[in-house]
Amino acid sequence: MSSAQIDPSNPDLHSYAFESNPEPTLAWLREHDPVHWSQHGYWFVTRYEDVRAVLGDPARFSSQKAGFGANNPIGKDAKGPEGKSGKKASDAEKTMSKGLALSFNQQDPPDHSRVRKLVNQAFSRREISERADKIQAVVDALMADVKAKGEFDLITDFAFHLPIIVASDIIGIPAEDRDLFRRNFELAARLMAPKRSDEEWAEALTGAKWQSTYMGELIASRAREPRADLISALIQTSEDDQKLTGGEVASAIMTIFTAAGTTTERMISSGAFLLLTHPEQLAALRADHSLMDNVLEEILRFHHPNQSTSTNRRATQDVELGGKTIRAGDTVRVSLGSANRDAAQFDEPDAFNIQRTGTKHMSFGFGIHFCLGSALARYETKAALEALLLGPKSIELITQNPVKDPDRPDRYKEIRVRMS
Repeated sequence: MSSAQIDPSNPDLHSYAFESNPEPTLAWLREHDPVHWSQHGYWFVTRYEDVRAVLGDPARFSSQKAGFGANNPIGKDAKGPEGKSGKKASDAEKTMSKGLALSFNQQDPPDHSRVRKLVNQAFSRREISERADKIQAVVDALMADVKAKGEFDLITDFAFHLPIIVASDIIGIPAEDRDLFRRNFELAARLMAPKRSDEEWAEALTGAKWQSTYMGELIASRAREPRADLISALIQTSEDDQKLTGGEVASAIMTIFTAAGTTTERMISSGAFLLLTHPEQLAALRADHSLMDNVLEEILRFHHPNQSTSTNRRATQDVELGGKTIRAGDTVRVSLGSANRDAAQFDEPDAFNIQRTGTKHMSFGFGIHFCLGSALARYETKAALEALLLGPKSIELITQNPVKDPDRPDRYKEIRVRMS
C-alpha cells in the first residue's frame, strides 16, 4: 500500500505503509485533526504546542500506568470517545506489563526522580568526555572494516554497531552477549505496539521472558562481583538510603539500552543519507566543519528516528486539547516527528537545511522525561559522520531510494555506499 492509499482521517499508525512514508499523513492530521482518536485506542497528538503541552504537564498527563492503547492487550482498558473497550491481558502479559511499568521512564516523581538521578551520572558530559577515546577507537575500527570492503551497508556494517557497542560497554553487557541481547530486546519491543498476530505476539513474549531471565542473572552476578559498569553502580548506589530493587535496575537498563543504543543507529545512518542526498549541504559542511552542530540538530528535527509516537501518557483528569475532550484514564501518544515539521514553529519545515539555527526540536522529548542519552547520541553521531563524510576518502551513495525495514519500519533496511 502506498501513502496515497492511506486514509489520513483514520490511519493505521503502526502499519508499514504509514511508517514507510508518514509525513503526508502527519501533515493532514496537523491541519485537520491534531488531537486524533486512533483506531488503536489512544489519542494521537501532532502539533508542536500540543505535544509540548502534554510532555510538559506530568500532573495531568502521567507516565504512571500509562498503558499502550486499547488494542494492545497489555494496555489499560481505554474507552475513548465512543466508549469502546480494549482486550484483557493474559497472566503472562500482565507479568510483562508489570516489568515494563517499573522503568523510570514509566514513572512519575518521586520514583522517576530518584532513579533518574542515579542513572543520569553515567550520561553526564564529563562521563562522555572520559569515554571519548573508547568511542573514537570503536569508530576507527569500524571505519577500517568498511574501508577494506570498499562497498558496504551504512546500517548493518557501521551505524548498527557503534551505539550498541558503546551502550553495552556502559551498561555492562558482555561483548559475547550483545547480538543475542539486541535480538531479544527488539522482539520484546513489539509489546509496545498493537498486537498483529498470535505468532508475533508469542515471539515478543518469548523475547521479554529471555530478557527478564538474562537481566536477573546478570544483576545477581554483579551483586556478587561488582565491576566498573552501570549495573554494578546502580546496585551499589543508594539515594536517601533507598537502594533500587532488582526489578528497578533491570527496567532502568532496558530504558537506557533504548536511549543509548537503538535510536542513535538511525540518527547516524539517516543523517549520512540526508547529507549524501543533499550534496550542496554536504559541500558546505566540508568547507566549514563548524557547521556540524547545526547538522546534528537539523538531522534530529528533519528525520526523527520514530516519526509516529513517544512514550505513552495517561490523562489523570478530563482535559480539553485541540478541541477534543481527553477523558481521565485515556492513553495519549505524541508524535515527535510531526511536531518537528509544524509550520507554526519552523520556517519551511519540510526543507532539510543545515544553516538553520536556534532549532528547538522535540526529538529528545520535553520536560522531566527529556532523553538522558541526548548528549551521548550527539557525540557518537558527530564522531561517526566526521569519519564517514569528512575524512580523506570519498563516499558515494549506491542506494538512491532506500525502503524501510518491514521488521523495524522506524529505520531503513539497507543503504549501500561505496568508499574510495
